[in-house]
Amino acid sequence: MNKGKKYHDDTKYVREKMKSRFLDWSKKPKDFKQYLHPLKVIPLKKTKLGGPPIFDIMAKRRSIRDYSITPISYEELSTLIWSVSGITGKYGDHFFRTTPSAGGLYPVEIYIMVNRVKELEKGLYHVDVKENQLEMIKKGSFGKLLSRAALDQELIERSAVSFIFTAIFERSIWKYEDRAFRYIYMDAGHIGQNLYLAATALGLGCCTIGAFFDDEVNDILSIEKEKEIAIYLAAIGKYR
Repeated sequence: MNKGKKYHDDTKYVREKMKSRFLDWSKKPKDFKQYLHPLKVIPLKKTKLGGPPIFDIMAKRRSIRDYSITPISYEELSTLIWSVSGITGKYGDHFFRTTPSAGGLYPVEIYIMVNRVKELEKGLYHVDVKENQLEMIKKGSFGKLLSRAALDQELIERSAVSFIFTAIFERSIWKYEDRAFRYIYMDAGHIGQNLYLAATALGLGCCTIGAFFDDEVNDILSIEKEKEIAIYLAAIGKYR
């Protein structure tokens, strides 16, 4: 049997076999990732709400792979980041965000590879969602390296920025066990669509990417592969 199909069958919910579980809240993974010693911390700009009607944006949404060399603004990048991870409310200790997540667990982490953004150095950044800021983790140009890791898709090298989405699987496994992997990829899909719509509303081109050499992307980020892995990419830039 195909391995993917076997996983799907093995994680089906069957009414007669459902069992109750006790959640050990003392072992719940941390909700947010933050770097202890980032190279630099840059607050994100406040997002201005409003814009074109949502149904008009949906009608215009396309995957755009050809970008100009014009940089995007830091305000535009801040708006894109808010669209996929912005905190929109709080209930007790739980934070609501612009995208839904199974169980409100938010296993997806967000990194930004900057090629051309006004007011921002080239490099790799992690999004500190809780503090609404960017943490610089590596300086330099990573467009060619990330493009090569994405099966030589040159749009990444040409992009103004590329988003790299990773998953900390334990956040979801804690509650959903083996079925967690289904939900994690659903979460990534929600995030990808929000990014597309936000980019379209800003007049930017966006293209999500699922084809890449997993370990090469993990190595670019220098993440602990036993705890966190890359699952999704997205390139964004100005229209040519």
